[in-house]
Amino acid sequence: MELEFIGRNTEITEQQRALARKKLNRLTKYFNSVHEARLTVTQEKHRCLVEAHIRGKDFEVAASAETGEWTTSLQEAVEKLEQQARRFKQRLTARKRPRERQAWEASEAEPETRRGKVPRVVEKRHVPVIPMTVDEAALQLASSEEPFLVFREATSDSINVLYRRRDRTFGLVTPDF
Repeated sequence: MELEFIGRNTEITEQQRALARKKLNRLTKYFNSVHEARLTVTQEKHRCLVEAHIRGKDFEVAASAETGEWTTSLQEAVEKLEQQARRFKQRLTARKRPRERQAWEASEAEPETRRGKVPRVVEKRHVPVIPMTVDEAALQLASSEEPFLVFREATSDSINVLYRRRDRTFGLVTPDF
């Protein structure tokens, strides 16, 4: 990783540059390719501000720390960068992990689907069918935590399903016989 040093109101010595390279080399395990790495040191009265910025192919992290000493500011900025890099790397690896297996089971006696496996029923519910209007069913579903409500429509005597959609509205399924 090639590092660019910028000093404002201060001179960065070769010893400080070597220390900064050593501390920032800890971050190489988190990044594949780094396009730009920049360390800016600003000295104002009794405060030293260290700003670090690393940009790569698919990431960008930046951190800053301000304390009385240059080395303490550098250490805090590197720790912040390492935290960000660790979080970013965890997000990438979590995205690449295979998803959990679904509950599918194949049997020779049962007919097969396109993928060669038949879905297995893992939960059964017995739902009472109550006669009510669509408005009454909507009120009852809104007041409960259930994702759906099966009811018999009072006017047409048909079985309907009212379900909760992702956008917090309701959908109605009416069968055609």
